[in-house]
Amino acid sequence: MHFIVGGAFQGKRKWVKEYYQLNDCQQHIWCSGYETEFFLPHHKMTQTVIVFEGLEIFIRRTLYTDIMSCRNEWREAFRLWQLWENEKLERRVIWIGCDISQGIVPINEEERNWRDVTGWCYQELVKMCNRVDRIWCGLAERMK
Repeated sequence: MHFIVGGAFQGKRKWVKEYYQLNDCQQHIWCSGYETEFFLPHHKMTQTVIVFEGLEIFIRRTLYTDIMSCRNEWREAFRLWQLWENEKLERRVIWIGCDISQGIVPINEEERNWRDVTGWCYQELVKMCNRVDRIWCGLAERMK
């Protein structure tokens, strides 16, 4: 799995499309948290590349539960996608997440909870990923 993180409008989407040479002809799914719902892998999937963009939005939608349940739910989702990716050599799961606060602690409790859970989920994801890149002004810095 590959995790790409960076601030808003820093070129994460463009970098992923160029790096993986994704075009309309390839067998990939681009699932944006800004437009669609998150899903788990299933056996009928024929695509070899899955991109989840807007991970922070997907996470925010699961905050209807308590914080620990939310973290556990995401840890399990990451694990299931990792298993799917590892089933076949050519499969790749790409996660794109926004750095949502740059260290600024929100006053609103709901916003703080979202920021905290997102940070914890990102940490769990980084442990599972083979590669992690930070995108800033369109430039990639490989972190792992």
